[in-house]
Amino acid sequence: MERRKIRLNISSIFRGVDTLTAEEAKKLLDDEKKADVELIDVREPQEYEEGHLPGALLIPMSELPNRLEELDPSKTVVTYCRAGIRSRSAASFMKGQGFNNVYSIKGGINAWNGLIASGAYEAGMFLMDDIKNPEELVFLAYALEDGTRLFYGQIKDFVPDEESKHIFASLESAEEKHKKTLFEIYKKVRGEEITEDSLKKEPFADFMEGGVSRVESVTWLKDKDRTLLDILEFSMHMETNSLDLYMKISRDIKDEGTKKVFGALLDDEKAHLMQLGKLLGSKVTN
Repeated sequence: MERRKIRLNISSIFRGVDTLTAEEAKKLLDDEKKADVELIDVREPQEYEEGHLPGALLIPMSELPNRLEELDPSKTVVTYCRAGIRSRSAASFMKGQGFNNVYSIKGGINAWNGLIASGAYEAGMFLMDDIKNPEELVFLAYALEDGTRLFYGQIKDFVPDEESKHIFASLESAEEKHKKTLFEIYKKVRGEEITEDSLKKEPFADFMEGGVSRVESVTWLKDKDRTLLDILEFSMHMETNSLDLYMKISRDIKDEGTKKVFGALLDDEKAHLMQLGKLLGSKVTN
C-alpha cells in the first residue's frame, strides 16, 4: 500500500477565543440583561474563598468537563480565572460542546482588580472542524501526546518542590503510555505496519496538547518571573485541549473497540486535569 503523507496546515487547527477586557465584562454584567449572563469562576475553591466576583458560580477548570450540564447553553457565559489562561481554555472547551456565546475575561481577576499581568501566553486553541479523516485525528493525537510527554519531562526538572516534581513525573509516564496506545490505534486505522521512527518527519513534531510549541513554551515558563502557578495553569490549558480533541475523535471514530480506547484516554485526561487543579489549589494557600 502506498503510504499517503498526512499534510495538515497548522493554522487550520487553531481558533482564537473571544475575550472581554475587565471594563467590557463589567459593562456586560451591569447591563439590564445580566440575568441572561452566566459568570463562571474556573479557579480552585481555595482561590474562590480568598475573593471572587459578585454572583460568580464556582466551577473549577478541573471539574468543568463533568459539570457542563449545570450550565445553560442558551445564555451568554463569561469565564474568568487568576490571569486569563484557564478561563481561555474553559471558553474554548465550552465552544466545542455547544456553547455559542462564551467569553473569557482577559487578564482574569487580576485585571479586574487593576493588576495587569505582563507577558500572558496567547496559546492557540484547537479547531478540529476541518479535519474529518480519523487517520489524521489519531495521528494528531499521537504527535501531541509525544510533545506533551517531552514537555512534562523538562518541567519536572525545574519546578521548586518535590510534590510538584512527583506529579509532573507521573504525568510524563502517563503521556508515554498514551502515546504507545495511540500508535497502535494509528497503525490499525492506516491498515499497515509502520514504525514510530517513520512518524518523526511528519507535521506537528514538537507541538503539544493545546497546539503550542514545546520549545517556545518551556522558554516562556523558564522566565525568572514565572511562578509555579503559571506552570500549573499552562499545564491545565494543555490537558483541557486534549479533552477537546479526544471528544472530537470519539464522535468521529466508528469502530467501537477504538471508541472504547479513546473513552479510557478521555477519563485519564480528566484525572490529569483534576490532579493539576488539586495541586494548584494547595499551592495557592502556601
